[in-house]
Amino acid sequence: MRVILAFSILALIYTIRDIGLVTLGTYLRKIGWWWFAVIPMEVLCTVLDGATISAFASPEKIKLRHTLLAQLSGRAVNAVTPSGNLGEVVKMSVLTDFVSPSRAVSTILLYNIVSFSAELLIIAVAVPVAIVLVPMPSTLLVIMVITAVVCLGLAVGMFVLVKHGMVTSVARLGLRLRILSQARYEKWEARLQSVDDKLRLVGHARRRDRWMGIAFSFAARLNSMALSLLILHAVGRAITPEFVSVWVVGSFAIYFASTLVPMGIGISEGGYAGLFRSIGENPARGVTLVIARRTVTVCYAAVGLLLVTFSETVKRAKAKHAEKAAEHALAPAPHAMSVNPLAAVAPVPEEL
Repeated sequence: MRVILAFSILALIYTIRDIGLVTLGTYLRKIGWWWFAVIPMEVLCTVLDGATISAFASPEKIKLRHTLLAQLSGRAVNAVTPSGNLGEVVKMSVLTDFVSPSRAVSTILLYNIVSFSAELLIIAVAVPVAIVLVPMPSTLLVIMVITAVVCLGLAVGMFVLVKHGMVTSVARLGLRLRILSQARYEKWEARLQSVDDKLRLVGHARRRDRWMGIAFSFAARLNSMALSLLILHAVGRAITPEFVSVWVVGSFAIYFASTLVPMGIGISEGGYAGLFRSIGENPARGVTLVIARRTVTVCYAAVGLLLVTFSETVKRAKAKHAEKAAEHALAPAPHAMSVNPLAAVAPVPEEL
């Protein structure tokens, strides 16, 4: 991890030197009055994510302010930790103040699954558009086709896996690979089945709420894309179908590479500079987009960390998590390595 962090810092320094501080400052000033649109759109993203979580908690009723608290605190933790997994645990812990643990786990898992599937489907749609509108060599064409097929396959595969019991299936795979002991699996089996039942609309969950959650999730992803495109428009980039299709595919790959370090520092800047340069665009615009989005992310992280520090609900959630961690540390080690199947789903991208 230290090597990756050192590499990202070097990438950040190189990218800024390559673009130039004066150039970056000039492009950031170009955003101007558009900042007054950026902030409300960023707030709307969080509200839509909170509404998604609230809908997926059906049939339990969780007030929007509570799901917003979970989303804000989890996002703040994700912003300052590599891989962004700890924030998902924080979200689950916050929700356990209002619903059962299995409902909290299934709600956040479903939120991540649907949001990630939405990203994959958006890419699967963007690839054919890029192929039709953008001239490209045959090698790149094959890569793009494979990308679309893989994204579509993953989205459909996750849906099928949820229908057949996703969490239990992951645990069974861990059992077969001997990274999960038989004793641990038997101990967890009932709880895992309970989570799977809630993921599959068992237990009086309303189908209408599920579809509302899916709609909110897609709206959040599209709003985030619109926000990024608004910033690019503000710094002088014409928004065309050709550019949007290529940018959607490229930015998604950069996001996953950037999760290796907190806030994607260095990797995001270098990735966007390289992406824009490779498609004949001014790399300064790509780096400006990253910095502008990160500025708002830092503000959100600050708000979230304040909530983590002062919110009684989050304090209780942290205390519960600490108690469970202590119990696990004091428990006798099983014969086979333990794995938590509930951590199988990666957090979704917060931005494009």
